[in-house]
Amino acid sequence: MKRKLLPAVLAALFLYFINPAAALAENIDPAATLLESATASSLDDGTIPEGNEAPAEENSRLILLTWKDDPESVRYEVEIFRGLPENLDRNSVLEDHLYDNQRIYSNKVLVDLSQFPEGDGPLYWRVRPIDADWSGMGPFSSPMEVRSTMKKIDRNAPYPNVYVPGNGSTLEYPVYSYAGNPGAAKYEVEVTSDYPENPDGIEPSKYRVFSQVTSLSNVYDDNPRIGTFYWRVRGMTEDGNPVGIWSNPEKVRANPEEHWDVGIFGDSITQGGGHLYHSPADMAYSYITYLDFPAVNMGRSGDTTEMMEDRFDRDVLPFHVKYLLIMGGINDLRMGADPHKVIGHLAVIQKKCTNAGITPILLTIVPINPENIQKYYGDVTYSGWKENVEIVNEYIRTQPHIDTASPFRDYEVMPSELAMDGIHGDWNAKQMIAGEINREIHKFMK
Repeated sequence: MKRKLLPAVLAALFLYFINPAAALAENIDPAATLLESATASSLDDGTIPEGNEAPAEENSRLILLTWKDDPESVRYEVEIFRGLPENLDRNSVLEDHLYDNQRIYSNKVLVDLSQFPEGDGPLYWRVRPIDADWSGMGPFSSPMEVRSTMKKIDRNAPYPNVYVPGNGSTLEYPVYSYAGNPGAAKYEVEVTSDYPENPDGIEPSKYRVFSQVTSLSNVYDDNPRIGTFYWRVRGMTEDGNPVGIWSNPEKVRANPEEHWDVGIFGDSITQGGGHLYHSPADMAYSYITYLDFPAVNMGRSGDTTEMMEDRFDRDVLPFHVKYLLIMGGINDLRMGADPHKVIGHLAVIQKKCTNAGITPILLTIVPINPENIQKYYGDVTYSGWKENVEIVNEYIRTQPHIDTASPFRDYEVMPSELAMDGIHGDWNAKQMIAGEINREIHKFMK
């Protein structure tokens, strides 16, 4: 990717990640804008030799390489080469490698070995985390032999990142994340109300309830998924021709019958994600992961407090939770909204909870870092954001609440090491938020 495009690309990502409705209103197509920066596995992502733009054929030899996730990474770089060079430099890329891919946004990558020229000696690979400026955050791993560490893949399809069962894995608004299959320039994600009847095809399922075409490595579902659904993804060329078939269907569940006692309700800080490209599908960036008790995640990226109020009946009431943790307002206040209107919406949500027999627990708003927001996204924050956040927090502290802002009280703004992008909070900030909740929740639970 040309580095001069990075500010515009990140600005589009920020607008869509914080407020998808605003992105649409500005006629921004985030999928097109981010084609180079956040594609799952596009045609130019490391495939050698150059010029091979045909979809993977039946004689392709797909393999999966995986490694331990690094929560400090923005993305990863994987390099494949033949034989072990003498004096291999762990901080530099080899000049004569067979494959080099810097556009990897999870701890896995699909590679087609049939694209490599024949040669003597075994193939080796190594991986390193890289930052937002495409520089290594540390040395490459020690080289590993491909043959002994790979997983053979018989299905020419993207490889879904599956939610690991446990706290944080139940999202009312799921995010579908995957490693793309070689040869694909874009992807179609499909959600179905039942197990698809055509698992090895390319056509839509008769049970389809949602679909989206994107060049990104994840899709945010626009709709609440209450009940049991399935999702899958397939690769496509730039002009829409199929590359392989659908991935195996993955189940997503958010069933009220499971009798959740606690729900968390809010915007993208609640839904999860951070560090530029980590989505809510990465559980390390969700504070619910670190809670000492189970909860259902009712967060939705881009929400204002008015939007939270509007969707309350539809999204919260079906779960019959006893306690609702409520964090919202930063999307309003960073854009200059009247803090008293934010308080008004929070008060209505509190009343709705009380009328439904739910104990509302407000969470104070954590600080942001306007300089980082502008640096990475080009978005200007309202100059009075800090004073307005304090007005809302003063109200919250008069109500049944947990002071999730207290771990950050010594900071004028959110430090970069706790929120690289200035707003979402990285894994360590999410742990701090969860720690405060864990310490105080006993005051409310009976």
